[in-house]
Amino acid sequence: MQDDRFFQKNHVENHLATIFDDLPGFIYFVKDRDRRYVAYNQRLCEIFETDDVMGKCDDDFIPPHILDEIRKDDLRILETGQSIINRVELVPRGNGFVDWSTTTKKPLLNHKGEICGIIGITRPFDQGTTSLRKNEELGAALELLHLHYRDNIAITELARTANLSPSSFLRKFKATFSMTPKEYLRHLRVQEACHLIVRTTQTFAQISHHCGFSDQAHFSREFSRILKEPPSAYRSRYRL
Repeated sequence: MQDDRFFQKNHVENHLATIFDDLPGFIYFVKDRDRRYVAYNQRLCEIFETDDVMGKCDDDFIPPHILDEIRKDDLRILETGQSIINRVELVPRGNGFVDWSTTTKKPLLNHKGEICGIIGITRPFDQGTTSLRKNEELGAALELLHLHYRDNIAITELARTANLSPSSFLRKFKATFSMTPKEYLRHLRVQEACHLIVRTTQTFAQISHHCGFSDQAHFSREFSRILKEPPSAYRSRYRL
């Protein structure tokens, strides 16, 4: 049963959501227990390429291969109350392009302390790590990864760049990004591959070589694992 007070506040939630439209790249949303959108900012509509999201679910907009993971996350939050905090991931930005973002989703409680929905925000990755790049130990290593993602960069080299021991660097990196540097590197390669698939006519063999994969089979395997569909299907859907 839906919580009446939850719905009575929808107009307030949607009014507050407009502030996120003044923050470049931010996506804000609230879902009820049936995973229907009851509050959101305009950027969510732009991502879904629609004028109205109210009362609708991700099922109405998101391809099945991506939908399954989102549904699992939402149900886990609704059932356990466990939040997802600053998870770094590749998020679709429309027209086949993907960008690094950090996503936080938390259970929303009613006046009785019961879980009545989910509140979440996805923000551009660079905005989430501005202070990290400038002030923290991992900044130089991140820059090295982004500049030389085609290469197989050793953990020892990354650690040396950050002035840390390999074990300390690995521990700090995993705590910050919830993935190892090697996993992060593979995500960077897939991000570049997405852009090449959409913007160029290069073959998958050429793209795999350009992005630093060992061969086309390796490229296809990693691409499918991260984006939940093979490169061929991705090109068919988003080819400009």
